[in-house]
Amino acid sequence: MIQMRATLLILVLLVLPTLLPFFNPKFFYTQDHIFIARLNQISTALSDGHFPVRWVPDLRYGEPLFNYYAPLPYYIGALIHLIGFNFIWVSKILFILSTTLSALTMYILAKELFGKKGGYLAAILYTYAPYRAVDTYVRGALSETWAFVFIPLIFYFSLLLAKRGVSFLTIRKSLINISFLTLSLAGLFLTHNVTTLMFLPFLVLWWIYLLIFETSGFFKRKALVFLSLCIATILAFGLSAFFLLPANFERNFIQTKYLTVGYFNFRAHFVAFRQFFSLFWGYGSSLWGPVDGLSFQVGLVNWIVILLSAISGFTFRRNKKMLTFFVFLILNFFLSLFLQHNKSAFIWEAIPLMAFIQFPWRFLTISIFIVSLIGGAITSKLNGKLSLIYFILIIASLFFSLMYFKPKEYADDAFFDKFLNKEKMHQGIDLTKDYLPIWVKSVDKPLLNYPEADEGIIQVENFNKKAARANSIITVYKDSIIDVPITYFPGWTITANNKNISLEKPDQRGLIKFKLPKGDYSVGFEFRDTPVRILGNTISLFSLLILFLLIVFKKGYKNV
Repeated sequence: MIQMRATLLILVLLVLPTLLPFFNPKFFYTQDHIFIARLNQISTALSDGHFPVRWVPDLRYGEPLFNYYAPLPYYIGALIHLIGFNFIWVSKILFILSTTLSALTMYILAKELFGKKGGYLAAILYTYAPYRAVDTYVRGALSETWAFVFIPLIFYFSLLLAKRGVSFLTIRKSLINISFLTLSLAGLFLTHNVTTLMFLPFLVLWWIYLLIFETSGFFKRKALVFLSLCIATILAFGLSAFFLLPANFERNFIQTKYLTVGYFNFRAHFVAFRQFFSLFWGYGSSLWGPVDGLSFQVGLVNWIVILLSAISGFTFRRNKKMLTFFVFLILNFFLSLFLQHNKSAFIWEAIPLMAFIQFPWRFLTISIFIVSLIGGAITSKLNGKLSLIYFILIIASLFFSLMYFKPKEYADDAFFDKFLNKEKMHQGIDLTKDYLPIWVKSVDKPLLNYPEADEGIIQVENFNKKAARANSIITVYKDSIIDVPITYFPGWTITANNKNISLEKPDQRGLIKFKLPKGDYSVGFEFRDTPVRILGNTISLFSLLILFLLIVFKKGYKNV
């Protein structure tokens, strides 16, 4: 326990210099501050009893944001907010946690593979990679920074399953590893859709490597390990089904064109080969062509690590297992770079789903993960007189990269009001259109705050709007068609005097529209789950039960 605390303290001290700007009383500008609005909205929805959160009420007239946007970091943020922190500090704490935890998970993986020295170097390379500074201080990519936490964990528990195998004698440890691999995979699925899409092919390659080179024994033993990996994957998809099923099968309900056209067209964002080596740093945008305002460098120290790995690989030529591992990592590293270069365009064109990655340079996430592992691997050769190189690499990582871990400038608190003030969020100021329902044709119409008659005459009293429900007293003096300031989306239902009311075709704003004859009505609006969402919820609950039973079953083998 003392040793674990010492390790954690060392890691915190090592990553702390990259986090110092977060302790400034003010927050800083980044390219994306919408995460503050998302944190605000998920907390609002949860406080209103809406779970799992799918609908956020105050972004324009309401949007199905978390039906499509991976919610896990925001659930964590909602818990932090519940303790008493405001949303600015919740955002800061989430970035601090993602950095610290990703260093810890990388250390755990690399320590298992290469020992403590390898663990520390890999964690430093993983933390101080320039792209991490881009994500944190330039882009403000909150969810993507949290994805860094789960990638090493997935590799780690996969490795343990392969090394220890699966048999009656190891069933307790196997169940532990299956359970934690399940949770790690589900964590990634629920954290960042794009990173999941990029990472899965490399995970499959890792599993193939493990089955061939790390799983000893005959076919039956390898088959059991493969089956365990499959079980963990199926359970992870099951745990995430409440999100994954609607996100995929209800995708035709939102205007996905905003995710893949114009600025978000992947064809405009390939990385020129020289940019991987360039030390340029900027706070601008990714632009068409080789001149960008954003840095896509792999990192000077990381390239030195790659060079040292080539030398180490030569010295490993008699150790076939280690040489194979080096070759595996190097090939994966250059594959991740290739997918960022325009020569890989034929792959992007052949796989339509890759268009949702938007920016090929996002594969730098995979690049720096792999090069960090390579750094951990070379430590086995940095002994004796060569130990000096180990410490030089650590110092160089801090010296050459720390300058990037700072914001361009800090913002006044008033700047964030548009992401915290309901009225401004209703106006849609600086909000993206990523998850607008297909029924929304215009967002520029005059703002509507209460139900109003499109035709006829009505009087509205006590319009009370919550996260996923609303109610009002409406007096209809003449048969009317009524517009409600709630965006239409499948799942919204209306009752008038406890009777279901059919919906009319939404107007240009995409608002709920319905008819009422003359009379007095108590009208209720409720956002309910569709069959796909109900199925997803059911699968997730069933998978959670299975995971619980696995853990309980594991305890029955505590003496094995």
